[in-house]
Parts: sequence; C-alpha cells; structure tokens
Amino acid sequence: CTVKNIERIVLNIPFHPRCERVKELRVFGWSVVELCRVTLSSGVVGVGETLPNYTFRRSTDELFNKVIGHNLFDHLWDDTLGAGLQMALFDAVGKNENVAAYSLLGNKIREWCPISWWAMDMGPKDWARQCKEAVAKGYVSTKLKARSWQDLHACLQAIFRVVPKQFKLDLDFNGTLVNSANAVELLKSLEQYEQVAMIESPIPQDDVSGNRHIRSRFNRPLAMHFGSPPIMTTLAEDLTDGFVVGGGAAQ
Repeated sequence: CTVKNIERIVLNIPFHPRCERVKELRVFGWSVVELCRVTLSSGVVGVGETLPNYTFRRSTDELFNKVIGHNLFDHLWDDTLGAGLQMALFDAVGKNENVAAYSLLGNKIREWCPISWWAMDMGPKDWARQCKEAVAKGYVSTKLKARSWQDLHACLQAIFRVVPKQFKLDLDFNGTLVNSANAVELLKSLEQYEQVAMIESPIPQDDVSGNRHIRSRFNRPLAMHFGSPPIMTTLAEDLTDGFVVGGGAAQ
C-alpha cells in the first residue's frame, strides 16, 4: 500500500489560563502543534501529532516527498521522519491492516498505562492549584518541574494540603541541582514526604560518579533520559531505576 498524499496542519493552541503566565515565559513555542495527515492509496487516513518546537525532529516537506509514492512499509521504521509523520504512518498501517498499533511494535506488555498530570516550576499557590485540579479530573499522580530557586518544601506542603494522601509526585530537576553534594542534601530532605515517588535527572546526566553517589544515598527511585551516559555505562554503573524514552534532548 503506497502513500498517496501527506497534509500538514499547524495549530496554535492557547495555553490554559491556569498555566499561561508560566508557559508563555518558559516554553512559549509549545503552543504550536503540528498534525500530519497521511492518505494511503487504499483511502485509509492516518494522523500523527508533534510539537515542532520540542519533539526530537520536525517533519519537513523534504521528508514528506521522500515518503509520498512509496510503500509505507519502506519508511515505517525510519526515525529520521520525525515524530508526527512516523506516528501517522503507524496509524495508517494499523487502520489499513485492522491491527492495534502495539502489534506493530512487539508483544503486548500491559493492559493499561497510568497517565500523569504535568506542570512547570511554579510557586506554592500555583502548584497547589494545579494539583487540586489534577485530582478533580481523576489523576492520581503528577510530574512537576522542580527547581532549587523555588522554596520546594513550601511548594510540596501547599500541595499536600489540597490532595489526598495517595496522590504521588514525581519531581524532575533537569540537572539543575548541579552536583551530587547539592543534590544529596536537598533530596535527603525530601525523604520525609512519602508522596514524593520518584526523582528525575537531579544533576547533569553525564556526571557518572555524581549520579552513582546520589543513587547510593537516596532511597527513592531515580530516572534518567535514555542515551546519556551511554546505555552500557548506565547499566554497568547502576545509575538509575528507569528511563525516560523520547521527548526532548537528554539533560
């Protein structure tokens, strides 16, 4: 089955008022969403989505022309196509062959997957407002961009006053704690909060000895972006409990 046509649809979706002020300062380009609409010779349509100002690669006209007129299986596994176009190809072939997307990737691993709320670094009132709304919408966890220039304890305590005890927090520092001495001191102080479930990238990921030291001193799971350090180094040095796969560049 060949790719007959590809259409690009670009949307500029305003941020929600509850986070507009912060996101306009930090990640203003994330309001732009690009949809790739792939039409096959069979008439089946597949759709993919990406944030062109964030996701790992943009789907350009040059890449579109590389695929149009070709059998879609010739390019299905080509990661250089960009997230939106590649996603659309997978969507199209799944619909065309009447199979679930996971069956194109491998064996089915789980019946369901948890989805977490997400928020940028904010002050106590804003974080509490975010998490309160997350609970109201049925979420049981959130990932928060934690930063040392905020009063992290005040932020967490404000959250705990408005969420149930089973609500979990994952804190992503994006390497901003700089070194293991700074990180261990702060992270150890967070162990008093049972609802803090996981820490992501507390210091730059290429600091192998520093990340190893943090993991030896901190008793909660740690996560890192896949690829930095190289996977065999990460495994040999036992640096992490899990990986963030895809998304933005590794810290």
